[in-house]
Amino acid sequence: MNKKLLVVFAIIIIIIGAIAFYMWDPNKIIVGVDNNPPYTFIDQPTAVAIDAKGVAVTPAQQSAAYIGFDIDVIEAAAKKAGLTIEYRNLPFGAMIAQIEKGRKINQFLAKSSYNPAPAIDVAIGGISVTADRQKLVDFTIPYAKGGACIVTTQGSAITSATDLSGKIVGVELGTTMVAQANAIKGVKLQGYHNQSDMFIDLYDGKLNALVMDKMSAEYDLKERKMANLKIVNMLSNEDFAMVLKKGNKPLADKLNKALTEMQASGEIKRLYDKWFTALQ
Repeated sequence: MNKKLLVVFAIIIIIIGAIAFYMWDPNKIIVGVDNNPPYTFIDQPTAVAIDAKGVAVTPAQQSAAYIGFDIDVIEAAAKKAGLTIEYRNLPFGAMIAQIEKGRKINQFLAKSSYNPAPAIDVAIGGISVTADRQKLVDFTIPYAKGGACIVTTQGSAITSATDLSGKIVGVELGTTMVAQANAIKGVKLQGYHNQSDMFIDLYDGKLNALVMDKMSAEYDLKERKMANLKIVNMLSNEDFAMVLKKGNKPLADKLNKALTEMQASGEIKRLYDKWFTALQ
């Protein structure tokens, strides 16, 4: 009886393995993104669309739409490398951990309710290359530059990092802004999982300032018409790159080759100008 059960169990394992292998696409990459304009925008699907008469019709959008500078870059690079993309919406602070896990051959099982944030192959979205992160993950070659800045209200006396001493400062968790703001003597940090909540608290007077990416700040202040906020100082300059699991050389080689070609042809500059020139 035990032998029969073992045989049945072995057959089940073989079938599951075969299904997983069949569903595994070596040319598809799972890309983690969060809502971080102008690098990555996530336009969530509309539940229902309303026609001109106010009548509910079929959904206007069946799935989330992803746009932005980093989206354009990785889609162009993936096309050159012969790769297809599946996006996963993840909080920025969870990206590195999901990259470290890597994607396994039974990835299709990760879509179950037991694993709402499955592992990913690549993370993008204005991600800075740092020595600490390089101990945990690999990066592609840099394709853009950015840096941290201070955002505060019009009329604020804050003009530099030293003015943040004793002040309550908002930062997005998981970003390099946390360490940069924490290095300022006397600062009182308040962590957030997204930038929208930071801006709300700054507006409401719960924060004295924000430390965040300059391009994101410029985009938000311009697009959301935040005339009562201002950018007062730069704190750093950083390289941005795609994040990969440590040791994933085959994927790194494909993406680096594509990025190198895009830099040489001027394609990355054109994409950069498309998203950022209007902010200068």
